Amino acid sequence: MAPNSDSQGAVFWDWLRPLFSPGDEPRRDGDPQRGMALTVCVLLSCVLWLSLTLGEQRTQTVRLPVEVVETPAGQALAEVPPTHVQVQVQGRGLELLRLLYNPPIVEVNATTSRVDVADEVTLPQGTSLQIDAVTPASFDMALEPRRTRKVPVQSRVEVDLASDYELIGDPDLVPDSVEIEGAESVVEGANAWPTTARTIENLQDTVEVEVPLADTLRRLVDAQPQSVRVTARAGRFVTEKREVAVDVTGVPSGQDLVSLQPSTIRIRYRVLFRDMFKARRAPGFFATVSYDQIRSDTTGYVTPRVHVPSDLYIRDSEPIPSRLRYYTFVSES
Repeated sequence: MAPNSDSQGAVFWDWLRPLFSPGDEPRRDGDPQRGMALTVCVLLSCVLWLSLTLGEQRTQTVRLPVEVVETPAGQALAEVPPTHVQVQVQGRGLELLRLLYNPPIVEVNATTSRVDVADEVTLPQGTSLQIDAVTPASFDMALEPRRTRKVPVQSRVEVDLASDYELIGDPDLVPDSVEIEGAESVVEGANAWPTTARTIENLQDTVEVEVPLADTLRRLVDAQPQSVRVTARAGRFVTEKREVAVDVTGVPSGQDLVSLQPSTIRIRYRVLFRDMFKARRAPGFFATVSYDQIRSDTTGYVTPRVHVPSDLYIRDSEPIPSRLRYYTFVSES
């Protein structure tokens, strides 16, 4: 095997020699070979540099995440502990590289008021890694009695309506309140719990979406359930008119008689397109003027009050004309 290896090595170096030959020395027909030789040299240099670099002892600062895994019974964190710590680690380059791409979680127990971070850091076993310094070296754990409370859900869902469409009422939240649990002072300070921000786009009908709750208190408080169902309804409204008689209400028996001019008005309103024909036949349209309005008036005009069906989605109802003249007649006794 040795003679064969020597011959292969001689061939390899003969192949590379034209790359380093003087400019006036004739070279083989090998410009492509020279480019390949350059590539091989660069790759060999990189491999050699990496092997030397990753084998050296180095010092590197690594950012490790912190997670609180246990609190005393009946107690909860009142302040957020550091989410990360800076650890200065010494070791071989390859081990440090693995640590950078797969940092271990620093798990701490909130059973004591002060945590020594260096005691909680666990480096991968079977390595030569050593901790030189930790920042912060320690931190306090603020604990308070645990409390549960129910708060309303605050929707952060925006609705982008299609052209000519309007919302039919406010979006519904189910459930509309959640139960939160955490430190007493934190829970007492929470008056509502928001959802995550979300936009419903181009709404033309009815849509239901599941929206997670937002963690605005950075894990200090647990909320149950962790999401709500948001239902939004939209429809297209059209303008309609109905003619109705105006009744005078509250006239005492045997008292003044009242005549309105005109005695009929039109009610202009906006209704859902799908309910347009139903609204034209609905019996719930009427208008009234109270006798007390007339007795307290000093202008000679009163404004009729319009009534529309409560089982239909009707908006912006108004009387035409908006004011009526009235006449009173004294009844003969």
